[in-house]
Amino acid sequence: RALRALHDEHVTVAVAGEFSRGKTELINALFFADQGRRLLPTDAGRTTMCPAEIFCDPDAPPQLRLLPIETRGEEFSLAALREDLKQWRIVELDPDDPESLAERLQMLTENRLVSKREAAELGLFQDRENSGSAHVSIPRWRLAQLNIRHPLLAQGLRILDTPGLNALGAEPELTLGMLPNAHAILFVLAADTGVTRTDMEIWASHVCPATRSTPQSRIAALNKSATLWDELETPEVTAGFIERQVEETHKLLEIDRGMVFPVSAQKGLIGKIRKSDALVQK
Repeated sequence: RALRALHDEHVTVAVAGEFSRGKTELINALFFADQGRRLLPTDAGRTTMCPAEIFCDPDAPPQLRLLPIETRGEEFSLAALREDLKQWRIVELDPDDPESLAERLQMLTENRLVSKREAAELGLFQDRENSGSAHVSIPRWRLAQLNIRHPLLAQGLRILDTPGLNALGAEPELTLGMLPNAHAILFVLAADTGVTRTDMEIWASHVCPATRSTPQSRIAALNKSATLWDELETPEVTAGFIERQVEETHKLLEIDRGMVFPVSAQKGLIGKIRKSDALVQK
């Protein structure tokens, strides 16, 4: 693994954070706005259910590969299963048809209703959830790999889109293997709430240990800053609101102030789709 890492020509950036912080929307805004629509699913109630690796492999056709959740009950490691294509569900993609592409990527949000016993056998049952029901909802897929055309991805950039905090705890190989192997972690917070207790928990438990030797590889995106835009206030007052949240984030996370970026993924995506440079800049 060490030798492979020395020869690795890829740079992996993991996008991590609590549920509903806009991680996937930020990826949409940064990379896929040229599709003219929202590509990765972020609709209400349609959150990312499994970790997704996004990359460009020119030697393979554009496709979505999905590893069934049932493989958690097998003796093979995630690293071994990566090499066994028979274990994966492979969905061919048409990169020139954004509507079809977005429809197929909805599979990333799929879940299954199973008995508590089956969920427990897969290590996915938490007693504090759905305690009054005989069944629980679990992700349908354990890992997704999206091979898609993009100029930055073609140069070797790889994106790891992670589910929220609970899913990080449910998939140990995600925290023990995939996050530490990332070259940088983009930690997504919400500007309207600032750094919450659960944000601090995932920061301390998952982000800092994964980047212990290189703290400069921790980047914070203070997303949803558009929620602080107030038409009843002057632009200077609104800028002051955002500035205070950036300052607080910088102090609480103990990272360089220049590594905290206040953004609005949704407005940025809209601005790019509508070709509004002013909105993108704002």
